[in-house]
Amino acid sequence: MRVEYTKVFEKTVEKITDKIAIKRLQELIKLLQQANSLKEVPNIIPIKGTQGLYRITTGNYRLLIKPITNGVIIILLIDYRIRNEKTYKGLNK
Repeated sequence: MRVEYTKVFEKTVEKITDKIAIKRLQELIKLLQQANSLKEVPNIIPIKGTQGLYRITTGNYRLLIKPITNGVIIILLIDYRIRNEKTYKGLNK
């Protein structure tokens, strides 16, 4: 599967200083790239109250995944320790 990143994702990754967290993210992205569909990715969970959004938690971070045409997925990254009720608003557009 081809993976594209949002600017928010790229900015968040640039701020991560924990080498273990970066390694976990790299492994997870590699797994997503090798998968033919989201069904092949372990521990992927649909986000309640949204349509077509999924999440995977790795360490202190949560990857948000939105499948779009041609098997491309857009990934957002959120530090799940600081999320609130507004975190997922507007992502379903």
